[in-house]
Amino acid sequence: MKKINEKSGKGSAGKMSAVIVLMILTVIVIMIWPVLQLKTAGMKCLRGEWIDVWYEDEREAAEDLFQYADSQVCGIAEKLGFTEKQNVSIYIYDSQKTMQSKKYGWIAPLLGLDWYIGDNSGTNVILTSPANPGKEHSYNSIREALPHEIVHAYISVINPKIALWLTEGCALYLTNGEDFHREYLEEYGIPSYEETGTGSPLVFAKCNGYQFAHTYIEYLDRTYGWDRVMALLKTEDYEAVFGKTRREIYDEWKRYLEDGEM
Repeated sequence: MKKINEKSGKGSAGKMSAVIVLMILTVIVIMIWPVLQLKTAGMKCLRGEWIDVWYEDEREAAEDLFQYADSQVCGIAEKLGFTEKQNVSIYIYDSQKTMQSKKYGWIAPLLGLDWYIGDNSGTNVILTSPANPGKEHSYNSIREALPHEIVHAYISVINPKIALWLTEGCALYLTNGEDFHREYLEEYGIPSYEETGTGSPLVFAKCNGYQFAHTYIEYLDRTYGWDRVMALLKTEDYEAVFGKTRREIYDEWKRYLEDGEM
């Protein structure tokens, strides 16, 4: 009887462990479920020459963004080497919480990221409707963020796993996203070599990547030409493209900023 009870105990413990694992997996699935489906119920589509826009109920704002996006994409696409429409779409959500959940699941809206109104998920742009801009944005600030996110989406076609520093730098550079001021060198300090290699959007923002990353692409464009910038976006092979290591290119860029060559 003792041996039978031991087996029974082990069986119960095994079942309990399986139940706990199943519960954890269920919670994980619930948390990430929004990421798995960008379309929400009843979303409608506006199809353009260069891009498609999906939207919920704020039709007027969506139509405005659609016209603006379709006029901007042509120049962005051509600069990145495209001659025809790609499978890139914009999803506009009436709620900022819904938009945030489409990137990081239901955990994102709990973090209080009021500044976070847009992103890309591969070749898809996700954006909060400018009709409901939230606490830290306006209609125009969200509207002007759209070309930036479109650059990310098109770069994702070129290189789906591209380094954050390169894609953010290009998005800022190609859309004139941030003006650079010499005071930044003393006020913020140039991001370290290690920081330019981060894959975390939070680290990128904290190291002042939004103030500096576009100057990195500007330096490469001015010094080596846009063809080599494009080659880097595709391969991320610094030695093959420039004949130098990523560290050597970083040091050159740093001197470029410090010497005031901008």
